[in-house]
Amino acid sequence: MQAGEAAVTATGEADALTISKRLSTCWSGMTADHLPPEVSATAKRFILDTLACCVVGARTEAVDAVLRALEATGQKIQGPARLWGRDGTLPADRAALVNATAAHALELDDFGGCGHSGAVVIPSVFAVAEQTGASGRDVLLAVVAGYDIAARVLEGAGGYRRHNDLGWHSSGTCGSFGAAAGAAKLMGLDADRFASALGIAGTFTGGIWSFLVDGAMTKRFHPGKAAETGVSAAYLAAAGMTGPHHVLDAPWGGFFSTYAPDIAEPELALAQLGQAFRIQRSGIKPYACCRTIHAPVDSLLLLLEEFSASHEEIAEVIVHGNQQTVLQFDRMRIDALLDAQFSMQYCLAVAALRKNLSLDQFQPLQTTDPQVRRLMQLIRLVPDRILGPTDYAAVEVVLADGRRGEKQVHVAKGHADNPLSAEEVEAKARSLMEPVLGRTATDGAMVLIADLETLPDIRALTSLLVPADGIRL
Repeated sequence: MQAGEAAVTATGEADALTISKRLSTCWSGMTADHLPPEVSATAKRFILDTLACCVVGARTEAVDAVLRALEATGQKIQGPARLWGRDGTLPADRAALVNATAAHALELDDFGGCGHSGAVVIPSVFAVAEQTGASGRDVLLAVVAGYDIAARVLEGAGGYRRHNDLGWHSSGTCGSFGAAAGAAKLMGLDADRFASALGIAGTFTGGIWSFLVDGAMTKRFHPGKAAETGVSAAYLAAAGMTGPHHVLDAPWGGFFSTYAPDIAEPELALAQLGQAFRIQRSGIKPYACCRTIHAPVDSLLLLLEEFSASHEEIAEVIVHGNQQTVLQFDRMRIDALLDAQFSMQYCLAVAALRKNLSLDQFQPLQTTDPQVRRLMQLIRLVPDRILGPTDYAAVEVVLADGRRGEKQVHVAKGHADNPLSAEEVEAKARSLMEPVLGRTATDGAMVLIADLETLPDIRALTSLLVPADGIRL
């Protein structure tokens, strides 16, 4: 063997051991037959939920801004991929950008995985699928691939709590990998080009939490940008662009060393690879607010139920969390939708009053209600607890008659271990889709999703996602 050949062999062996190459080798060789029936069933639930979130989120200011920017830069041109909840088409990467922004625009989309995997992965996969006329069976497999790799990257980066505590918004930073994986799988890229797609996506990934200071729209945009980045990365890899196969584990300039210094656990990205599908750990939201607030909401409602007490009997509510709880959710001033969705005071006050935190409790904002304002004043957050990676703040309620109690819900409604029922998922989706699409199209979409593995062309489904009133770009 010549020296050059030895070097190539050594490089190839080293490359085969990288995390992204092992992820790519596994998923490039995966077929739909490898998916257990329960995994396919889960994927269909998340597709239904995400499409519904996209449809209702398509008419928001954030999506309007993205479309105006595309128009101003000459990029709002017709393409093969539809815009859901609007009437128009765009090239695949631009459609992924718009639809993924819409999916996250109202804080209704799923959680777990990379943070909000559905908002990033599903628009990416569907955009490529519309261009290729892919089958529902292939779409299901690609969606599971995207969820799996997005989640594994975040797990390797220290997990949701620790990675986000550094200031990163994981739906953006880790979502790009999931979008690239879903697109690469649907495009049938081999292991090398699949790994290049991950490398290209990781080169340009990002997203930070500064939007919380003033309620900026960029939070809604992060999944959109991650989706666009992932789809573009897959097409670049397919065209021959190489990406770093050491993108995750390079000791200097790698994703883990750069985005998760001192907290990364790279081995978790490979745990039970090909056997445990991470989509099974994601959940569907019952409330239209930040998922971290859901557990305190459930705690408060359970306490009021146990005491048989009404909101009128509340004298004080104390939320026991850590410093990050206070930093992220202690928000009395509500000027915009995002402020309300990240305000512990607003969410707990409305929940106590209405026993409901659906979208209509945020649009319009309920801050003019004197009862909401009164209850918000009774709620305070204190950083007096140590919270582990899976812990949520506890809630203490003091009633006017002196009774008091504390509860800490560890698995809030919607979590994989406390899931919404099939009927609840369908009711949520219908409530979001039907006002935009009409009953006939909503019924048709739900029927096709329920039997998605038999659908020969995904465009039969996406053709139903056009608004009944003909709203145009």
